[in-house]
Amino acid sequence: MRTIQLLDITLSLFSTAMRSGPGRRRPKLSHEEFTSWAGRWQVLLQDMGFLVEIPSDLLQPLHDASPAAQKAESYTDQHAPLLPAAAKDASKADECGPTTVRTNSIAGTNSLEASNLGAEASGAGAASVPDGQSTWLRMGGCDDALPFTELGFFDKFITLRDVLEFCPGDQAGCATALAVLWLLRGGKRVAGSIGGPALHGTSSGPALEEVALCLESQGVHTGLSNLHKLPEAVALLRTAGFRVSPHKAVLGDHIFAVESGIHVDGIAKNPALYETYPPESVGLARSIVIGKHSGRAALRLKTAQLGIDLVETHENRLLAAVQKMAMRQQHSLSDRQFAALCASVKTPFGKKRHTAAQTESRPLEKRHG
Repeated sequence: MRTIQLLDITLSLFSTAMRSGPGRRRPKLSHEEFTSWAGRWQVLLQDMGFLVEIPSDLLQPLHDASPAAQKAESYTDQHAPLLPAAAKDASKADECGPTTVRTNSIAGTNSLEASNLGAEASGAGAASVPDGQSTWLRMGGCDDALPFTELGFFDKFITLRDVLEFCPGDQAGCATALAVLWLLRGGKRVAGSIGGPALHGTSSGPALEEVALCLESQGVHTGLSNLHKLPEAVALLRTAGFRVSPHKAVLGDHIFAVESGIHVDGIAKNPALYETYPPESVGLARSIVIGKHSGRAALRLKTAQLGIDLVETHENRLLAAVQKMAMRQQHSLSDRQFAALCASVKTPFGKKRHTAAQTESRPLEKRHG
């Protein structure tokens, strides 16, 4: 079985951001807090099966601070700066981290350049090194490569798959797609980050959680496990000051929230119609949202979920009340609001309930009849 490797570079991104001073992508942690945070991040991601790149300035602090980190297999970032392939210095052969090259545009990427990359990989010692790790060529950029993938773009690099680590940029919004295609076409390793460009910027590589789920949906074994712990990774990112959108693919709290009537009905009959993976596989849960797009099927499911008995003859009244309230407040109903509406429709016709405010607003003569 072919081995696929997904390398998380989040710690390297954070370490670089902290050295470069204040910035939008900088974690809101002191250096001492960052060391502790990094140890928890490393252990969590390795428990899920990801490889973790450890920046050189964190190697010793993590080794000293975390017994678990001392035993864990890690990958350092002691690589050369981002340079054109032709300017690469092969003297980096003894370094234990990935050697980095960058292809900024596919326009000049041809078979000759692929051959140069192959020669460079050999010159850089892309093989086992004394500490048991490997040196990899990291190819970044290629942001605009997607239209050319059907014209043999990856064929030019597939001979390097044992040493080439693909970390596509996201200027064109295609980093995840490019990473998945590279692995489906025979590539072995991708570098990226949890959350990807949505959290870390366009040069952070693809969102690894998206790559993993895309591969699983194609029947490709990734070797990952315990992805139900991804919400723990989200919680760690939030403690570092990063906002994860509730609608972020794979990670968002609300991605399995459904309101539209036809969707709710379909999921009730066969979840696979709308869900490519079960919510619990990534530590989330499906929820039925009641709003102006809801139908009777959604009302039945929601009342059952809340333990409320709904008489069939009351469904139309409840649906009308739900839609009226949702349109008035311009958002969906909370569970408490929905339960209150369910109670109100049980009142027999002709017997209106009046709140204190409504009673006070009636004319005095009518109140004393």
